[in-house]
Amino acid sequence: MRLVVLGGGESGVGTAILGKKKGYDVFVSDFGKIKKNYKEVLTDNGIDWEEERHTEDLILDADVVMKSPGIPDKAPIIKN
Repeated sequence: MRLVVLGGGESGVGTAILGKKKGYDVFVSDFGKIKKNYKEVLTDNGIDWEEERHTEDLILDADVVMKSPGIPDKAPIIKN
């Protein structure tokens, strides 16, 4: 199963790591910049990520999408 996590902050990275441990194919997408330490954690855990964009095809292809609390419900990617 594919899990996409929207938001690459502390809660998003934590969710991504848990998803990976549970056997999900995980992808993290952040519309802003991801902090260097979080990029390192994601990479060290074999989790693909993107920053400064939301690639809609990659996100909408997920079985499960988790939204970090900091992302507004009105954001275009959430509406899609």
